Amino acid sequence: MLIKIIDYLGYSGPVILFIFSIYLLRIKNTFLVYYIFGYIINILINTILKYTIKNPRPDEDLSIFNASKTHGKRIIIDKYGMPSGHSQNTFYSLFFIFFVLFYKKIKSKYNFIIILFYIFTTINTSYQRIKYKNHTLFQVIIGGICGSIIGALFYNMADKKLVGVLTYKVDDNAPI
Repeated sequence: MLIKIIDYLGYSGPVILFIFSIYLLRIKNTFLVYYIFGYIINILINTILKYTIKNPRPDEDLSIFNASKTHGKRIIIDKYGMPSGHSQNTFYSLFFIFFVLFYKKIKSKYNFIIILFYIFTTINTSYQRIKYKNHTLFQVIIGGICGSIIGALFYNMADKKLVGVLTYKVDDNAPI
């Protein structure tokens, strides 16, 4: 029973982290907007990469083989496996939230626990994709690298947007 719950959490990892991230960022509007926009771009980049690389999924999964034999081929959007979309999305969320929590100091005594939850969910999702032969280890690693880079880039853009709002004021020589 516990294994099934852990597997389900791994399968649902991107959605869980997306919802939890929106909750965490609800009071940081700029980061929230950049997170959501970046998440959508992340999915689009994943789809473009899948159709550019056209690396097939592992064919050892009997349930997929039997389903495709009975119902036809995989749906078009689910045809290719490189890079892993689940891994890319969870790594995107992990890196974006990590930078927000530890560089922008969202005041919470639970930051360490939150990051551990994100790390556990990300690793569990990646492991689940390999365990059930949805992806190879290489596909999961490449998805993780892509998601990490995109998460860091969108955090950086949001951070620059916030810094850009601040303007330098010339000292008026007022007494302290």
